[in-house]
Amino acid sequence: MTRVTPTADAVFAGLPGGGVVLHTGTKRYYSLNETGARIWSLLEEHGDAQRAIETIVAEYGITRDEATAAVTDLVAQLTTAGLLHQSAAAS
Repeated sequence: MTRVTPTADAVFAGLPGGGVVLHTGTKRYYSLNETGARIWSLLEEHGDAQRAIETIVAEYGITRDEATAAVTDLVAQLTTAGLLHQSAAAS
């Protein structure tokens, strides 16, 4: 399993209808819609993408495939931007 956590350069602020993540090193910010902000919060809280997927399915009433795509896409984009770090979870 992979652990997904915010990097030290990432600062999140929740806003009505979503949120923003600021990369303090590059000064770039990334807007998140409501679902993206919820995924960020779940990753920040648990660091577990699978758990985030399960929670998104339950809270938003979407299919597992849709939730998997949403979480996977967001994690990939924010990892590329240097805002999330992926590592092997301890057994």
